Amino acid sequence: MLKNIFFFICVFFFTDLFAQDKLRIASTPNPNIFPLLVALSDDPTLPVEIVPVARSTEVDLKFSKGQVDGLLAMTYTIAEKVTSGKVPDLRLVYVALWKSFDEITYKQDHIRSFSDLRGKGLIVAGPTSGGENGGPDLIFQAALKRSGMTMSDVHVCYLPVMEAGKLLKTHAPLNSNSQCDASLTMPASGISLVEPAATGLVMQMMIPIPWGQSMERSISFESIFTGFSAWPQDQLPHGGLSLLGVVLDNPEKSQMVNRVLTAYKLAAKKISSAKGFSAFLIARTISEGIKKNFQAYNLELPVSVVTVAIDQGDLLFRADATTDMEIDINRFITEVVGSAPPKGFYALH
Repeated sequence: MLKNIFFFICVFFFTDLFAQDKLRIASTPNPNIFPLLVALSDDPTLPVEIVPVARSTEVDLKFSKGQVDGLLAMTYTIAEKVTSGKVPDLRLVYVALWKSFDEITYKQDHIRSFSDLRGKGLIVAGPTSGGENGGPDLIFQAALKRSGMTMSDVHVCYLPVMEAGKLLKTHAPLNSNSQCDASLTMPASGISLVEPAATGLVMQMMIPIPWGQSMERSISFESIFTGFSAWPQDQLPHGGLSLLGVVLDNPEKSQMVNRVLTAYKLAAKKISSAKGFSAFLIARTISEGIKKNFQAYNLELPVSVVTVAIDQGDLLFRADATTDMEIDINRFITEVVGSAPPKGFYALH
């Protein structure tokens, strides 16, 4: 009997020890996870575990239960979790400069600025949820404010990207989807999307639907947020990797943290510089990784879509956001979130 008890204690101890030998990183299927998927494909022994989640509220629960050590998300999503007190110990360790977060609209509407969207029906979409109160919503509302508008000037429905695509293809009224308010009797005029979802929707709509309405990238979010000198006009510090302070402050975990961060940065650079067949191979890795980790959410990310986004340079991960950029990064995040994160929030490596 004592031998059996000792055996189970040992199994529990070593199982728990093994679990702590990996960084457990929560992520929705947003583009921040792409470099991690590539890094794991290049080195399956990398000490990191992906913890898939569908929406921001699930992230909060995972942290409260001690089931994750970090989060891949938009920089402003991460900051909001700290400023709101949901996950106060999160620290931003990596920032990726992205391009191609766009408002996708019908070509025939000739939309060129947010002011052209006044009074229109719009969709804000997340990969597996509507994105309300998450990253897509934060940046959308900040872009409205930059344009001298508020949410009262538009009619918004929050939808998962796959559901949004169905409405846009048929040009059906927003309220034909039960997740939209019944008062939204107009069809959507546009949707805010990041790469490669933007490329995917434009590709799908290249063959016009019966009304001859194809879609285009009409407004770049990057062009709206001017006044920052730390990065080019067509880029913004959207992407972020964060870890808990208790992890970063643990010297026994420093080697593991540095190894994962180094691999992530190398993979980000690899994605950004890929062309031709190399872009295809990386796209296949990303597509298969999304399917493996997020199959429960019925999300499709075709290889062809990712390949085009990479090959055209629209799926950009600049891995050189350093502490030299911290002042502008903080200004940008503070504007989007509405309040400044604490100084200890920044732990850029």
